[in-house]
Amino acid sequence: MLSIAEAGRKFRSRELSPETLVEMYLDRIKRDNPKLNAYYEVFWDEARQAAAQAAKELRSGLDRGPLHGIPIGVKDLFDVKGYRTTAGAHPGFHPPAAPEDAEVIARLRAAGAILLGKTALHEWAFGVSTNNAHFGPTRNPHDPTRMVGGSSGGSGAALAADLCLGALGTDTGGSIRIPSSLCGTVGIKPTLGRVSTQGVTPLSRSLDTMGPMTRSVEDAFLLLEAMCGFRPEPTPTPHIVVPEGYFLEDCDPRIVALVSRVGAIEKVDLGDVKAVWEANGTILISDACSVHEERLREHPEWFGESVGPRFKTGMGYRGVDYARAREVQRQWTARLDRVLGKDTVLAVPSTPAPATVIGDREGPPLSRLMTRFTSPFNLAGVPVLCLPIGMVDGLPVGLQLVAGAGQESLLKTAATMLGS
Repeated sequence: MLSIAEAGRKFRSRELSPETLVEMYLDRIKRDNPKLNAYYEVFWDEARQAAAQAAKELRSGLDRGPLHGIPIGVKDLFDVKGYRTTAGAHPGFHPPAAPEDAEVIARLRAAGAILLGKTALHEWAFGVSTNNAHFGPTRNPHDPTRMVGGSSGGSGAALAADLCLGALGTDTGGSIRIPSSLCGTVGIKPTLGRVSTQGVTPLSRSLDTMGPMTRSVEDAFLLLEAMCGFRPEPTPTPHIVVPEGYFLEDCDPRIVALVSRVGAIEKVDLGDVKAVWEANGTILISDACSVHEERLREHPEWFGESVGPRFKTGMGYRGVDYARAREVQRQWTARLDRVLGKDTVLAVPSTPAPATVIGDREGPPLSRLMTRFTSPFNLAGVPVLCLPIGMVDGLPVGLQLVAGAGQESLLKTAATMLGS
């Protein structure tokens, strides 16, 4: 499989053209997408036109940077001008074609990236399986009976099946990291607010984060740069810590063994992480209900079985519940800031288990299982890099590297130390 960096080098040495590469990916999508359901819509003509334009520009000496001519998938939560943003929802909710690109999409176009199409997601980005009630399940390329994770499951599946070189995801409780882990790919949840949310259908306006999904760490940071202008800088040598307690409990022991190879297991005062996980859920669901209140009132029957009960729960939360969750958030953010400082990186599992069979424990039970190790870091808004660390029962599992707010560069340094 090519990487973004390798494809770029081949473009510039004239060993490969954007047109040839895009046609190869379109052929693969035509062949494999009916089995995987990784894409909801493919931009057949536009992708070919953009590839021809990229090739022309590169031949003439106009070089837009590392993403020039690179084919990527776009989670169907981002507005792309001229195309409908489904958000994985019931067809009755679908708006008309977007009149403008989301800010991230506009930045990618300016960087010369080629959009292949809209990738699958869990309904309203509110779930962890991408077993979508309205579009059908997206299947894991490692075992088509297994889920891909969510909500950015289509992007994870497309990368694992080599149906794109990079992809966009969103992360509110783990939606980049869970599919990255279960599909054996790389994902970055950047610091909250680093990447623009303009033109992206919201789940939680206070927690939503946009990020890159790729097959290598180098590629992830190239895509992040195009999305927001971030460039890694030199850092101190990271102190990588595997914290004992919550993040190693109720976890497949084989995953614990893989994570334990990364660094020393140390006693770290993280406080009551279970309460943090619960607070993230309270805020996320309450925010989501505020986004969808009118839709829930007018067409409750249009919400699928995996999301309907969660919305019903959220509508029952009180203002005092939300306020208490915000106080937990404040305390947790301050605690993590003290623990992480400028040079500490936490290494913890991404998920407590590999991909489950499609349909197993669908809905709140599956969300509770798969977000236990991811959503606490959404609450603090800190950056997290998800890496593949091995296989369990023939299925990939992942590792999270967590740094202090604004310390994405430290994550790249840590990943380099680990050989990723």
